[in-house]
Amino acid sequence: MKRMKAVRMRILLSVASGLLLTVPGFAAEKAKASPGEAIFKAKCVLCHGTDGQGKTTLGLQLKARDLNSSDVQSQKDAELKQVILHGQGNMPPFEEQLSAAQVDQVLAYVRSAFGKKKK
Repeated sequence: MKRMKAVRMRILLSVASGLLLTVPGFAAEKAKASPGEAIFKAKCVLCHGTDGQGKTTLGLQLKARDLNSSDVQSQKDAELKQVILHGQGNMPPFEEQLSAAQVDQVLAYVRSAFGKKKK
């Protein structure tokens, strides 16, 4: 049962990510973004939201972690890479979808966009 839920979630995330690419203007906005930001918008924003807080409908349902939190930001890069690659809790693994370079890019974006407290 748990495996079925994980498979359905992966399918949902894959389909939703593909749908984002068909939204008018999304491709143009993606072209202006850094590589890490573009990956984040394509793969992570559905759960973590554009602000990284995880307060999207899907994020709340899956209890997505707040990327702004000190708990997340205090983790070492190697630890966060493992979470991105292999998943954790309700977060699916992205090891088959992202290269090592892409993981580094999205991690750099997460650190720069969410690593400092915004006033």
